[in-house]
Amino acid sequence: MKRETINLALNGLSDRHIADTAVYSPETVRSAPERIVHMKKKRMISFALAAALILALGISAYAGFGVRSVVSHDMPGSGEYTSLSQLERVEKTVGYEVTVPERFSNGYAFSLLRVRGEAVCDENNEVEKEYYGVHAEYARDGSPVRYLELEPVLGPEQSEPTELRMIGGVPVALSLDHYKIVPEDYRETEEDLAKEAAGHYYVSFGADSVAEYEIASAGFALDGVRYTLMDMAAAADTLDELARMAGELIAAAK
Repeated sequence: MKRETINLALNGLSDRHIADTAVYSPETVRSAPERIVHMKKKRMISFALAAALILALGISAYAGFGVRSVVSHDMPGSGEYTSLSQLERVEKTVGYEVTVPERFSNGYAFSLLRVRGEAVCDENNEVEKEYYGVHAEYARDGSPVRYLELEPVLGPEQSEPTELRMIGGVPVALSLDHYKIVPEDYRETEEDLAKEAAGHYYVSFGADSVAEYEIASAGFALDGVRYTLMDMAAAADTLDELARMAGELIAAAK
């Protein structure tokens, strides 16, 4: 997925029930409207996934929460790292333990880490909660980039994943979702509505043209930290691969 092609809208995977159907107003976020993406219907949303999508897609705000939004938030200590030698410094900044492996057994290797302030805002753009997120990227020759998002646990998970597996004694929520990204004037078809009703199919508004993606994620909470692995170009075996990566991450974090 190319960052420069999307000024867009991706939504949700796993953990928060969002209040009703209000359409997000770009004017309420301190960012250019073309860098804001939103949903027009209530969804189960994951703050961790929203933050990861903001990072991966180069957007500055994700308004997928009815009357709430996740935004990039200026906080001291934000920065970018190309090695893991500064993890102790990162942990002091974010205030929680950071487990970011150098390499996974499937060949995915660490390439980049970012520490960034984030905030959950209400409908008046007032900050409800501010926190640090840790975002790591992993690369493998011939494969799409995979993302690892860490953040403090902000609340209990409430949505239903595609599959729930116990891995290393920890429940891991695996989700495979189809995202259809559309312009503001797009009218949903009967097929869209039927697939949305069936679940794991999302139509998001804010793009220049229609594009469709398969996005897989594996998420779990451990010792007050929520971990989310994500692949934004999922294939048939991606969930199983993410599950194995989650197992290695759990073993490293314990």
